[in-house]
Amino acid sequence: MQPLLKLGILYVMKTIFETFKKSIYNPVFYHTVASEPLGSIFRYYSKVTLILSALMTAGLGILLVPAGVSFLKERAPEMVRSYYPAELVVTIEKGEVAINMPEPYIISGKGDTLVALKKQGLENIFVIDTKRNFEKVKFDEYKTFALLTKTEIVTRSDSGQITIQELRRMPATTISQEFLLSWVEKVRGKLGYIVFGGVIAAFVAITLGYMVYLVPLLLFALIPFFIAWLKKTPLSYGGAYRMSLYAILPALALKTLLNLFGVFFLPAYFTLLVFMLIIALNMKEVEQQNLFENK
Repeated sequence: MQPLLKLGILYVMKTIFETFKKSIYNPVFYHTVASEPLGSIFRYYSKVTLILSALMTAGLGILLVPAGVSFLKERAPEMVRSYYPAELVVTIEKGEVAINMPEPYIISGKGDTLVALKKQGLENIFVIDTKRNFEKVKFDEYKTFALLTKTEIVTRSDSGQITIQELRRMPATTISQEFLLSWVEKVRGKLGYIVFGGVIAAFVAITLGYMVYLVPLLLFALIPFFIAWLKKTPLSYGGAYRMSLYAILPALALKTLLNLFGVFFLPAYFTLLVFMLIIALNMKEVEQQNLFENK
């Protein structure tokens, strides 16, 4: 049974690979898919996106998991001791903050952290000031990444955007160095479960991200539909959508490949441009071959 299963998997993978090659450039193939059952195309789309999700998850796992495990096992306790003073106790009760130290209490950046903060024009990691309400001018004066007031926590993003989160829904909590170290220890004890859960969550999130493209494809399909109309070639919107389901996959595969090589900051329109190129290449010979049929 096992050899038969392997042969079955190999056959499915070969079929997917052959179809994927055709989806890059094969005008005759795009002629046939314009009238193909939509269900079979959705199944193919799902199989390819599952493969891309697995590759992306594996790549992220190789990149992030060892660094995350190393951080939790080695650096996290050291950072807690370095940045959170042993004498500081923060109490949150009924959405209000109280501390046992004079205010404003400032936790400054050190070493590499300070270098990173200075690139954003900041100097401090955290400031606690429960004596006054949030004021942007005062927040800027503190040159801090985060500010804790009596009822709010205020943070600043890399782009300078300020986010204010109220604490009224937060359960009663007492935060001390001892509490943080015990929390880190609990996390380290469940590291295997956390890594496994994180990998599964990443795979699901990435897969859903690929599935979301089915919605903008409803608009993308207007591109082959419009090209066919200009060339006076019979092609229904349904046929154009079927073509689009195939044409988007090389674009998603290229985007995934670039991500795996560390190129994450691609323009939002990158996938659309590659999709348009695939469509243009495969509809280029329409005038000579009159490939597409209306359905």
